[in-house]
Amino acid sequence: MNHSPVCVKCQVEMKPEENGIGVLDITDFGPYKLWTADKWKCPLCLHEVIVGFGKEAITEHFYKSFDNTVNGYREQGKLIECKV
Repeated sequence: MNHSPVCVKCQVEMKPEENGIGVLDITDFGPYKLWTADKWKCPLCLHEVIVGFGKEAITEHFYKSFDNTVNGYREQGKLIECKV
């Protein structure tokens, strides 16, 4: 990433809050792909965004390890579910 995310409301750079968040794409037929990304937060209004996704998903629904990998992120409290 060339520039830190900027909060539109506060017009300041956001700060990294947590790295290695799991982002689970949820489609009409269910869970689809799991990505890793980073959570950033505005230091003023505390708005959060997820950015810095990897180039490829770390697992997809057809892999045997998919459910275990997703559950690992969920158990750590590091899972965001995203409807796509």
